[in-house]
Amino acid sequence: NIYLKSAEDQRQEYKKKHEANINKMDASQHTLNNNEKLSSTLVQLINERCNKISERIQCIYKDKRESFQSKSN
Repeated sequence: NIYLKSAEDQRQEYKKKHEANINKMDASQHTLNNNEKLSSTLVQLINERCNKISERIQCIYKDKRESFQSKSN
């Protein structure tokens, strides 16, 4: 189904962008001086929040996919 393929492609695209941003943030923590770095607690909170967002997006995608498939049947 074109709709599901498009939704999956979009989800994958945003997942890659999200992972690239996380990697960029992690890399910057190694190159910045101590006054510019985020605290380890803040980095941990950001990572936890990003994981929650990723889980929620996956859940929404799964629900929409199941809803669309049930309407198709």
